[in-house]
Amino acid sequence: MRRGQYPNPTFLNKAEGIRKNRHTKMIVIISIIVLICLAALLIRIGANMQELYEQEYPDLVGAATATTAETSPETSEASPFIYETEPVEVTEATDPVLAPVIATETTVETIDITDLSAQEFVEQEPFYFRNSYPLQTVSHEQRDVLLDYLKQDIQNYIGNNPSERICFRYVNLDNGETMGINDLEPIVPAGAFALPIEFTFWHRVAMGYSSPNYIITYDGSAVPGNSSAIASTYPAGKMFYLRTLANLAVTTNDDYALSVVLDRCSGISTVWSYISGISGYTNYTENSTYTDYAGTLMSGPNRTSCYDMTAYAQALYFGYIREPATYQPLMNDLYYTSIRSPFTTSFGEDTPVLHVSGRNETFHAYTDIAIIDSSEPIVLIVYSECSSLDRAQTIQADISGMVAAYLNSCHGL
Repeated sequence: MRRGQYPNPTFLNKAEGIRKNRHTKMIVIISIIVLICLAALLIRIGANMQELYEQEYPDLVGAATATTAETSPETSEASPFIYETEPVEVTEATDPVLAPVIATETTVETIDITDLSAQEFVEQEPFYFRNSYPLQTVSHEQRDVLLDYLKQDIQNYIGNNPSERICFRYVNLDNGETMGINDLEPIVPAGAFALPIEFTFWHRVAMGYSSPNYIITYDGSAVPGNSSAIASTYPAGKMFYLRTLANLAVTTNDDYALSVVLDRCSGISTVWSYISGISGYTNYTENSTYTDYAGTLMSGPNRTSCYDMTAYAQALYFGYIREPATYQPLMNDLYYTSIRSPFTTSFGEDTPVLHVSGRNETFHAYTDIAIIDSSEPIVLIVYSECSSLDRAQTIQADISGMVAAYLNSCHGL
């Protein structure tokens, strides 16, 4: 441009038009992005409100929709339960090895089977661990010697019964003392595996994934496992609060109740995902190979170990100490179980024994695992494969008696 010559106004107008067009397009794009973000936020808020509604009013969720019986992916048979309060979820089929035969000690009560309504569960008086424990009266060196004697006594006991497979582990919840014999060998826990399943269940309840106030309707279908008082007593249509089923799975070893609780945990894969972070020496979901008490080579899933089981009980104890409101119902169920533990004979009727049993007659496998509030709080598990339940209970009483004597010696009792 030569000096004194002004810019062409037509060129300036075109440049200004281009700038305005770009500005307009940018505003439109930004507006669209803002609208998309607002829509996503509103959807998220709606979903959160729905979850809150389901938790606060579980009995009203799905009231206007029809319930559908769930189908097992392995058997293609209808599941023994359906949900009235939530959409149906697809879960794994439970293995028959999971639950045991109901103990003969269970008290039989007169039940009105014509009443199909759900009876609200009434919690018993809460169980609390003692606030303080007596000091040991022996030196630490003497205690170490006594512990060595205990281990040798149990090893001798097991060695004197070569036709039986016995596994044992002891964990002291106060001082961290541990001892195990054959505690890494695969075992068939049967109904005793209700402990880690319910530990997972109550954790998920606290996280908002489930609610003990859900109502479950039994549809009369076959029940996996060995026995269920619910299936043998009630007709199709009987309703239960989930809290009732969680109780019966522990206190009476009811197979149907345990299968429902497991389903509410979204199946065994979800349970394993949670508890394997605590201990997973033996993978419950994969095959384990071992030799049983009769000398037969065995291989199959749904095995654990005494090492793993005591770790789950230990995690439950300390979880309860940290969050008593979360695990109080499970502690109550373990304490008020209707199945008597042979450990009670050893530690005395006045010593609280919070336990769950496992009994599988097919494999002649018997388990008892307990949190015992003795002179020191401990976890104790005794597993045996032997000729009969009576013999297994004798083994459990004998070995737990040695542990009780050891603790008494440490306290001058």
